[in-house]
Amino acid sequence: MANNHSSSDQQTANNQSISDVARKLESPLTDTVGESLVGIAAYENGEYSVPYRESDGSAQYTTADVTAILENVQLESIGIRAYEDHHGQSLRATTRVYEDVVTVVVPVTETTGLVVALRNDAEHDPYEVIQTVEDAISER
Repeated sequence: MANNHSSSDQQTANNQSISDVARKLESPLTDTVGESLVGIAAYENGEYSVPYRESDGSAQYTTADVTAILENVQLESIGIRAYEDHHGQSLRATTRVYEDVVTVVVPVTETTGLVVALRNDAEHDPYEVIQTVEDAISER
């Protein structure tokens, strides 16, 4: 994982939760991927927030759909330690490519992380997206 913080590390001296970090990502991610940005979400100990959701690109997803997706992402994140143990190194992110959308998940802890959704109609450098998210996390 990007940073192996315990749940007591969820908020820093700046008192920024992962949801706070997600809210600040719209501008830097737009600088990185332009109008391809569809959404930004955070999951944190069973709580979900979606501070940015572009209406056209995310129109096919209801609020219930988005919540279900984030619940599944969080459940999958719980198993990350097994992957890290097998590879002997931290998992920085996962990327899923669908017909219309690309999702990049950047876990912070086993129950906390950020999700970025992008249109799949343009070329993106996933490493730039991951680095932008990791930079925001490190500044919190």
